[in-house]
Amino acid sequence: MPLQLIVDSLDTVPEPLRPNYVKADDGKFRLDLDGYEDPSNLKSALQKEREAAKAASKQAKAWADLGNTPEEISALLAQHAKAEEEALQGAGQWDKLKAQMLDQHKAELAKRDEALGKSRSRLERHLVDAQAVAAIAAHKGVAALLLPHVKAAVKVVEDGDDLVVRVVDAAGNPRVNAKGDYLSIADLVGEMRQDVIFGRAFEPTGTTGTGSKESPGAGGQKVMSEEAFNALPPKQRAQRMAEGYTIR
Repeated sequence: MPLQLIVDSLDTVPEPLRPNYVKADDGKFRLDLDGYEDPSNLKSALQKEREAAKAASKQAKAWADLGNTPEEISALLAQHAKAEEEALQGAGQWDKLKAQMLDQHKAELAKRDEALGKSRSRLERHLVDAQAVAAIAAHKGVAALLLPHVKAAVKVVEDGDDLVVRVVDAAGNPRVNAKGDYLSIADLVGEMRQDVIFGRAFEPTGTTGTGSKESPGAGGQKVMSEEAFNALPPKQRAQRMAEGYTIR
């Protein structure tokens, strides 16, 4: 009876011959022969080579169906690689275009801010000029002389959602009256009317440098209207009384 090279179980081998078998990696039993080499590795390598050859044959047939020679196929691959490289280089052009777009956007924002700044300047001039001219006219002053000085003593500030005019001191802080209210442009012009220097820019009606109305009465009597007298500071009122003015 011939001996089997590989058996699944030693039960199929006569007992005296069982010591001649060794257990293989796959769990089966192989006859222990001197010089024997396991053909499984060779079979695995052969199978891989067959699969690779099959894949190569399939790919070659696909290219052949296109009607291209191997040289033409190589040229097409080279062109494709070059196109990919140029596409990557084109990304640099996009960065340049993006930078130009950002610069253009910044320029447009700058123009808008400049336009808004000019609009605000015009609005501020309108607010100040309108109030200042009205106050100067009410006090019968000369706007051409007084307006620059009034504008130098005020500034436009934001009060919530509105723009308002505030009379300020030399440090730029808002001025208030005795009641704690903000000083108005009309109040400022009233102060200027009583000033020795600025009082000269108001309509003269027989007035002194303080802007008080005075006129000679009968027999050289000095006369002052009650309105003009009440507009004077207390010290100047006392001075007029000492000078013999009659209040009418």
